[in-house]
Amino acid sequence: MAETTRTILLVDDERNILLALKRELHEWARERGLDVLVATSGKEGLQIVEKHGGAIEIIISDLRMPEMKGSDFLAEVKERYPDILTMMLTGYSETEEIIKAVKTGLFSYMLKPWDSEALLAEVNKAWEFNENKRKNERNAILMNEELRLAGELQKTILRPNLPSIQGVEFRVTYRPSPGLFCGGDYYDVISIGADRYFLLIGTVQNTGVRAAMITAILKAIIYPEYMRGLIGKDISPADFLAWLNKRMQFEFRATDPVVISLFAGVLDVRTKTLKYANANHAHPFLVTGTAIRELPVAGSPIGSARSVMYPEKSIDMNQGDTLLLYTGGITNGINGPVTGILAKVPTGEQYHKRLLSAALSASGEKEFTENVTIVTATIQ
Repeated sequence: MAETTRTILLVDDERNILLALKRELHEWARERGLDVLVATSGKEGLQIVEKHGGAIEIIISDLRMPEMKGSDFLAEVKERYPDILTMMLTGYSETEEIIKAVKTGLFSYMLKPWDSEALLAEVNKAWEFNENKRKNERNAILMNEELRLAGELQKTILRPNLPSIQGVEFRVTYRPSPGLFCGGDYYDVISIGADRYFLLIGTVQNTGVRAAMITAILKAIIYPEYMRGLIGKDISPADFLAWLNKRMQFEFRATDPVVISLFAGVLDVRTKTLKYANANHAHPFLVTGTAIRELPVAGSPIGSARSVMYPEKSIDMNQGDTLLLYTGGITNGINGPVTGILAKVPTGEQYHKRLLSAALSASGEKEFTENVTIVTATIQ
């Protein structure tokens, strides 16, 4: 027998019972490609388990046997191979021993003399349990791989071509939700001519692949349909958000509503000014060292209403100022305002890394539970 052949093991100190059980299960096991092995004691059963290991699917054991009771045998099996399904078939009702076996994770308990139909039904139930478990494990592996590929694709699609010019330094850090690989964070830095840059950061109010697909749609429509025709012209972040709200309402008119929080800003490097509007996204901050200035402006999320007018503000920036944009994942689990963390993390080398570390420390977690994105623009 090959090592990988799946097996059912019967353990009973009465050989005639073993033979009768084997006859009962022969046709059922043959149809499923299973071998049937037998052992006349718990010790012999353990030797077979050690030899065949994970190839054993199901063990049916007697309770009262010399040298080693069935409850002790099944406990040993579960300790070494917890995935093996164990069943007890006995003519005795020893409550203490039965409770001991049940505590190890006994799948089924049957009495001798057995009813053939009931026996096969219980064994088949155990088999189907394992088959469904294997199927779910395969599906989980496949889903994990699909999510990983979706995450890689999303990173490629969203990754902006950060400009390297005098006067400003752009940096982006993106971390998807653990285990999902992709998510609803959206960000971009778009050159709109004459040392001006359109900055975007937002979050689709969903998780997983659907949210990632929506961020890809945003990437696909924003530049070709809106930005391209305005390169070199004056761009209003408020007008852009109003347009995008209508555009997304139309795009998803036949599906469930899509809600997106989004910040939009125009950074003019030559005049050192920032003009911005906000569709209910986390307020950005202007940071100089540990001096912090919040940039609040109200606005409804994209997709929450048919027609929305967004207010617009502008600020002056100075050399050394850092505009900090972020998504809400960085603040999850933190008690108190995010300014408490920002005040402890001065700008400078490895600012993003130090900021993420401080946020994790404040939350008491080992890793972020949601997508985290940071975009900074530092005036030089």
